[in-house]
Amino acid sequence: MCTQKLVVCMDTQMNNKNYEFYLRAIVHAMKQMLDNRLLPYDITNQQARLLGDLDNQLKRDKEIVQKDLERTMNLRGSSITSLLQGLERKGFISRSTGNEDGRTKQVDITEKGRAVIQAVESSFLELEQLLVEGMSEDEKETFLRLLRVSFHNLKIE
Repeated sequence: MCTQKLVVCMDTQMNNKNYEFYLRAIVHAMKQMLDNRLLPYDITNQQARLLGDLDNQLKRDKEIVQKDLERTMNLRGSSITSLLQGLERKGFISRSTGNEDGRTKQVDITEKGRAVIQAVESSFLELEQLLVEGMSEDEKETFLRLLRVSFHNLKIE
């Protein structure tokens, strides 16, 4: 049962022409949904993102370098180190001394980590489908094109 106040509030939100309002609301809603889906796995959104990034690099047989992780995650080295330590402590990854250089670390994803990756990928796909629900194929293509333009305008790499 809707109250008059709620209907007025929803009408006001739907008529809002401020991009920032919608961007913040969408990002916040997506973060909340993902956090709720990640709770059973005892992993944070940032840890899940890093785990996915590690998985992508390992699939391409790419050497994992912390500087690359800093760039792709847009975080400082100390933050990446903390995330890696948390993932290792929770049993999602294992780290060992690199073969070629004793100063490097080889990162491997554990079975527990692989299970979380599958669950997270599934959650991301569901969330993406929810985001574009009700859009025609042309609208989805336009939406994606506009997101890419905005992405490049902000010089995100």
